Amino acid sequence: MRRALYGLVAGLAYASVPQTGEAETHIIEMRGLEFIPAEIDVAVGDTVTWVNADVMPHTATASDGSWDSGTMEAGDEWSLVIETEGALDYVCAFHPTMTGVINAR
Repeated sequence: MRRALYGLVAGLAYASVPQTGEAETHIIEMRGLEFIPAEIDVAVGDTVTWVNADVMPHTATASDGSWDSGTMEAGDEWSLVIETEGALDYVCAFHPTMTGVINAR
């Protein structure tokens, strides 16, 4: 009887611990000289993938210079795992009016 009770208590304790969700992948398209969507909310550990759906090359370059996709030709994609909380501003190095923000929580 004690073993059954201990097992029940242990099971209840486990069930009350919040379970972490799996990381998600978020897609941002480069199209029409825009990042679409231009602003997204993600969780730390999620992956953001940029897809160049435009006819010209672009980059996804952190405004603080901490990461850079390099030149992405039409059809290319590049991914980044988000490792820190906060607002991550980025731009296309070729087209400075193309800007975006990743809000990581």
